[in-house]
Amino acid sequence: MVLMRFFRFRLLAIVLLCILKVSFVCAKDFSELNQTPYLQTLTDDSLQYAWRLYTKSVDWQEKAYPSLCFALSEEAERIFNRKLENCDFSWYYLEIALRNLEISLSRNRKLIDKDEESGLEIASIFNLLKVSTNLVRVKTILENYPEQPDSLHIFYSNWFQKCKARYLSDCALYRIKKGEMQKALTSSEEALDLIQCYDTCLLADVTCQKRTIQYLMQPSVGGAQEVIAGLRQLVSPVFTKDEILRKGTLLLFYLCVMQIARRYEEKGDLTQAIQTYRLLLIEIRKYLNKDIPYLLAEEKKEIGLLLQYYLDTVQYFSLRHIEYGPVSELLLDYSLLKEDILSIGPSPICQTEEGRQPLIVDLQQAIDSIYTASDYYLLPGNPLYFNKFQLQTELMALKRKQVSLIKNKRLLKNTSVEWTDWNDLKKYLEPHEALVKIIDLPINFFDRQYVALVVTSDSSSPGMVLLPKKRDLFRILLKNQEIEKIWNPIYQFLGNRKDLYFCLEGDLIDFQWSNIPFQKKKLLDIYNLHYLLSTSDFVKLKQEQADSIHFKRDLYGFGGAYFSAPPSLKGMRGQGAQYLPGSREELCRIDTMLPEGWKSHLFLGREANKSNFLQLSFRTAPHSVIHIATHGFSLLYDETVSDGRIVSFKENSWIGTSAYKDPMMRHGFLLTGANRYWNKPVPYDAIDSGIVTAQDVSQMNLFGTDLVILSACRSASGETKDGEGLFGLIRAFKVAGAKAVLANVNNISDSETISFITTFYRYWMEGNSMFDAFCRTQRELMNVDPENEFLWTGFVLFE
Repeated sequence: MVLMRFFRFRLLAIVLLCILKVSFVCAKDFSELNQTPYLQTLTDDSLQYAWRLYTKSVDWQEKAYPSLCFALSEEAERIFNRKLENCDFSWYYLEIALRNLEISLSRNRKLIDKDEESGLEIASIFNLLKVSTNLVRVKTILENYPEQPDSLHIFYSNWFQKCKARYLSDCALYRIKKGEMQKALTSSEEALDLIQCYDTCLLADVTCQKRTIQYLMQPSVGGAQEVIAGLRQLVSPVFTKDEILRKGTLLLFYLCVMQIARRYEEKGDLTQAIQTYRLLLIEIRKYLNKDIPYLLAEEKKEIGLLLQYYLDTVQYFSLRHIEYGPVSELLLDYSLLKEDILSIGPSPICQTEEGRQPLIVDLQQAIDSIYTASDYYLLPGNPLYFNKFQLQTELMALKRKQVSLIKNKRLLKNTSVEWTDWNDLKKYLEPHEALVKIIDLPINFFDRQYVALVVTSDSSSPGMVLLPKKRDLFRILLKNQEIEKIWNPIYQFLGNRKDLYFCLEGDLIDFQWSNIPFQKKKLLDIYNLHYLLSTSDFVKLKQEQADSIHFKRDLYGFGGAYFSAPPSLKGMRGQGAQYLPGSREELCRIDTMLPEGWKSHLFLGREANKSNFLQLSFRTAPHSVIHIATHGFSLLYDETVSDGRIVSFKENSWIGTSAYKDPMMRHGFLLTGANRYWNKPVPYDAIDSGIVTAQDVSQMNLFGTDLVILSACRSASGETKDGEGLFGLIRAFKVAGAKAVLANVNNISDSETISFITTFYRYWMEGNSMFDAFCRTQRELMNVDPENEFLWTGFVLFE
């Protein structure tokens, strides 16, 4: 009766993943605890394979690889579900159903606090139904075979009750998330009754869960700070990076804070709702701040997935109440935290000279051997695909060893940027400066809302501008309404400030801000426009002294790469493998312009190959410049490209596709020999292909590089993700340690590229700063050829 009552409550919905501190429901551990033989040996080869995947996923979860764990358990569950489609409720299927139940319950833990607007919410409901179905299967089989030996029957029955208790605990958490507190309390009490008999190791956690639900059901007394302080006495907010990566979820405290904010919003008390969300962000930052400077790109991605529900809930709240003034402070605090975790930033070992110490270099050699292995580039559908996961875990273990060497010596203390809230930005701004932070807020799968937040040295709160939606941008550009719809609303917060720092997101990264007409001029003529990809870059730029011509510099130049195809008539630098004679001329002309104290290292023709480029890693001199003049490429994702080639061109020679889902594998540039792999049914070669991907670059250490010049078509292009910045060559060189990147957002010819780049070098060599040289170049070329907007607006300097 208890079971029937339970399923009557929850069979059609209810979810997942225990945020509490619980161990995996492991049949092996349970059998050892009860001194009972483990489950019978699986006789089916596919099920044995699936169980090996699952046990490997448990091991990787303990080693803090949640995404890999999730992917392996998903495949294991798929195989078990396929086998159970023919379940006839015989004793043979009991062990299969129990093992599948164990896998599903472990996946619940990774789904409970995932974003309601994402596909994971749907996945969580299906996973709940799978658990429900397996519980019914197990119960039915046990009831159909009472003649089995008592010890075995008791073992299976007890384990069934343990699974049911954990399932009820998960249901309680799901109800908390939905704000259904009475149902959450009922589920928690039912779980507690079972746990007292079958799983006492969870007693303290579920007791805490019940008390917390009871606290949330009480009327709120006082403001947000008092309510959260009371919650903190019941359940701890303290966590570490390693802890949440191993659990695959945040703590119960944070799920409850979300409901406190939700309750304030339902009452119409937006002030207290905003305060609650800001306190949530402060708590998360408090426990992550010390780790943020040392996070690897892979770890940032993992933590971003764990925090997605919480950050997105703040985002959706802000979007619902975007017209309410105080939302601007919440929105900027949210953006700063999301940016620190997800957006572009250098790898820990690329931020200091100590990143080149012998032990780190030795580890890098081992990393490179894994990274260049052919199995590392296996695509889904390949029978050996999951071999790639083992390489990824080995790669991460080596990278973490590198970071530990840096962290133990506290070598990044002076290079990290720590925030308390948005007010910390003001101290870096001079009276003549303003920071314009563009925020990309997803409305749905197809559309986005852009918001500009303007901060000045005397801001009492960020000035908030509601910019057009993504779907309206093209129409606005077509009708030349940029001034009315975009610039004028921002201008009202600027006053007389002339130095503007734009932190860009989404489609507005490619937006030609300098070309907006204003007061009978272009913005380029009126303002000094700095382009940044994060506010952290702004702070670092302000902390560092301006660059000077007096530095001794090394120039590493790559151009004139050999391809099999002859030069094209247009000489365009993108999406092809035609020889570019202008790329060689460009570097040779620049070589003659360099002043005394500069050293040039030119790699031309056959020397302009991928091997020579990759050898720059860990070897670039202080204050160096890397200049690459060649073809760039930007490919679309197409899972139907099945023969392993990195690029495929079908009907349109300018639109290429790739089977690699990772955008860092679909953006890059070509060097000598790329024609052997370009659009050929040949598996990608990480060393000898001549195709340099953004992924290749991101694995390098280019510490000491002040500027990278990407003299190629659409070298500034990339793929944008919600709040994560731009995935492409700009991101790759920033991760590798480059301070600034000069790249092009358009297709541009050989001759126009040479004109812009040589003019830039001329001004730089005259003693101007890098930024001033860039601005002077734009203004000169605009005056010489005002109609050729691609020439003087195409290149962008990302500082």
